[in-house]
Amino acid sequence: MGLDGFEFMEEELDDDYNPTTEEIEEYARFLGMDIHEDSELFFIAKEGLKAPLPGSWKPCKSPGDTVYYYNFDTKALQKEHPCDDYYRKLYLEERQSRVKKDEEKAIQRQVVQQKKMEK
Repeated sequence: MGLDGFEFMEEELDDDYNPTTEEIEEYARFLGMDIHEDSELFFIAKEGLKAPLPGSWKPCKSPGDTVYYYNFDTKALQKEHPCDDYYRKLYLEERQSRVKKDEEKAIQRQVVQQKKMEK
């Protein structure tokens, strides 16, 4: 025991863990994804669910059985998995990149269509 009644745990990673569709959708929503519009980005949610804790982070359980994450270097204690911000940012960057590509394709189609009309 440590940290005023918190119990430190060891992270148990299962190399064969394959998140269910429901787990992926739930985490995708948590990251800010729209379940219908962003389904092609679910690979980010799946990767996030399988992500190990970084270096000095350990899971711990409060006296009320709530899981927290503790960083032994910085002494930070938080409820969200330390990688959640990374996967949230990755999703936003990937979505923005895809939006930009879609806009570029639409502009190219308009240019081609305009050239056809000019002939």
